[in-house]
Amino acid sequence: MPISTLSSKNQTTLSAEFVKLLKLNPGMRLKQWVEGNRIILEPLEDVSTAFGALKPRRKFHSIKEETEGMEAAVGREVTRSKGGA
Repeated sequence: MPISTLSSKNQTTLSAEFVKLLKLNPGMRLKQWVEGNRIILEPLEDVSTAFGALKPRRKFHSIKEETEGMEAAVGREVTRSKGGA
């Protein structure tokens, strides 16, 4: 059974075995509560775990092409709002 020490900043380290078993990653948020004299930690679902769950409406191009497309769209809107073509 792994044992950890509480630091002066109230921090502790999780055993590598537990981290691997629960597929935890640095920066993950853990819900915590007390049951009797035990501290319970439960990983929270992270937005990053849903990455790829939503399909894009269109194909992403390079940043350069996206910027050029945006600038062209803004230019068309400005021209249209000024009564142009």
